[in-house]
Amino acid sequence: MIIFLQELCMQLFLWLLMLIDGLMEIFSALSGVTNITVHGQQVNILEYIVGDSTVSAIFWCIFILAVGLTCMFTIVGLVKNMIANNRNISSIVGKFFLALLGSLAMLAVVILGILIANSVLQLLAKIFQIGNTTKISSAVFDACVGDWVNGYSIKDVDIKNLSVSDIFGTYKTAALGIWPASWKNNGMVNPNSFMYLPALIAGIAMAIALIVAVLNLAKRIYEIVFLYLTMPMSLSTLAMDDGARFKNWREMFLTKIVLAYGSVLAVNVFILILPLITQMKISGISSFGSSMFLIFMIVGGAMVIPAGQTLFARLFGQADDMHAGGNFLHSAFYGGRMLGGMTLGLVAKGIRGISHLMHNRNSNNSGDSGSSSNGDASGGESEDKFTDDDSSSTESEGGGTE
Repeated sequence: MIIFLQELCMQLFLWLLMLIDGLMEIFSALSGVTNITVHGQQVNILEYIVGDSTVSAIFWCIFILAVGLTCMFTIVGLVKNMIANNRNISSIVGKFFLALLGSLAMLAVVILGILIANSVLQLLAKIFQIGNTTKISSAVFDACVGDWVNGYSIKDVDIKNLSVSDIFGTYKTAALGIWPASWKNNGMVNPNSFMYLPALIAGIAMAIALIVAVLNLAKRIYEIVFLYLTMPMSLSTLAMDDGARFKNWREMFLTKIVLAYGSVLAVNVFILILPLITQMKISGISSFGSSMFLIFMIVGGAMVIPAGQTLFARLFGQADDMHAGGNFLHSAFYGGRMLGGMTLGLVAKGIRGISHLMHNRNSNNSGDSGSSSNGDASGGESEDKFTDDDSSSTESEGGGTE
């Protein structure tokens, strides 16, 4: 039975590692570290979307709309200046032309900024790969292996191509060759020293952390395209508000561009430190305490991945919208818990209602039987009284006749 449980835990752990590898590939594509394939060509996802012909056509349509808005806001600025008389007419007209020319100049700046940011991000990812090419799934697996056997190590295996039998080997059987008795230790890992609890907890924590990071990176792609399309409209109010709206747009766009740096740094720092953490031992504690230390370090490192995005957002003053992915999971968790509580409450109310109804029915039945017995007793008494009265009256009448 224990051998079956060990195999089940290992299979669940391998599935979690496959999920982590898939999430890491999505993470690399969304952050811009690796390219995606479109029509047989390798392209960067953000550069491909921004440079698409349809997106460009929509941008120029919005640019024409922004020209009309610029004229309208310039007239509003002139009217306000006629009332307040606190600005020169030449400055308002100058900002009108500045808004038109600035939109064209900012178009080149935005495209060039995206290209430079992606190039620097890929260079940063390559810097962390110097002397450290271990996948995050392999690092987590190696951290949870108690003892490698038969000369194997993490450098000799590929996690995605392994099965439970490859890792643990075979086992001796008993009871007609069906029931497992003990391990033969002819695999890669000692099954009795593998840390199953840290493995499952670490796999779940890493999967949740990567899901949050991937959600935020996917959200970042849409937000950058949204800011790219609305850039002429933010400049159209330049003659009326002296560039206050454009300042907000600039800060937000810069934050979204550099947001992927926090995620890439966090993931690479985690992969860099994890092999060092697995070599540490706390003297004077049991093996369970060492396992708990490893769990805390792995889960804490997993929490750094979404925290890296938040840190970069706070550096640029735009951390309020970084809780979208986290709040989604947070709301889903508490929403599920609330839904479960409401379901249990409704079930409890239904049970109480049924029990109350049955109690009332039983009490009504007992009340009817009691009333009928009381009625019979009172009827007997009345009949006795009626008989006595009739006999006494008859006697009195007979005596009177005599």
